[in-house]
Amino acid sequence: MGILTFSYLLAAATSLPYLSPLPLALATLAYLLHLFTFDPVFYAKTPRQFYVLTFLNFLPYVAAAAFGWWNPTAYAVGLLFFVSYAALMHRRRGRSVEGVVTGTALLSSTFLLVKAVVAHQLGPKDYLLYLLFVGYHVATAYYVESRLAFRNIKPHMALYVWAPVAAAAALLWPSTLLASAEPLYKFLKNVKSNVKYSRYEDIAKMGWRELARSAFFTALLAVVYNIL
Repeated sequence: MGILTFSYLLAAATSLPYLSPLPLALATLAYLLHLFTFDPVFYAKTPRQFYVLTFLNFLPYVAAAAFGWWNPTAYAVGLLFFVSYAALMHRRRGRSVEGVVTGTALLSSTFLLVKAVVAHQLGPKDYLLYLLFVGYHVATAYYVESRLAFRNIKPHMALYVWAPVAAAAALLWPSTLLASAEPLYKFLKNVKSNVKYSRYEDIAKMGWRELARSAFFTALLAVVYNIL
């Protein structure tokens, strides 16, 4: 829910000059459909339920494309991650580490899809912002998995994802260092002192902390995009 919501808000916040009622309404409809049907789609009890819910989730994007409010690259990225995650779910790998990471990338890609509908044209800054946004959440997925006692994930994995993403973004857009610093510290600290959690209470607290960090990171990205 957090990643979907932050994807939607970041896309809207970085498209302010282009916002108009109907495209925004379609993008909002897509966001709400994803929010309330994500689990039912991928945990559908019958093929019919899966295809009906999938069709409903695709419908706003099809309508937007019919009006010319779309971007082929953004749609291709979203479809790629959807198909990849659907394949993992049908192989009962949705809750595996690869499933969590692919699902996280799919949810983060809502940023590109919403942006395509409300702004239509995407420039280099938009793709760099997406790279940071999806890179952060995929790295955080590895970070969380590395702290679960029932997973065997090395804490270095988050750093392997985040370091090249942050470095590439900084070279092309130095202001992004403002948003990249806290995640880099978090992932480095996890390598040095990785603490495993097994109790539900500890895992839940970690989830809330990461939700707050994700909100802060998203806000910083919006500031960097619009001001710096």
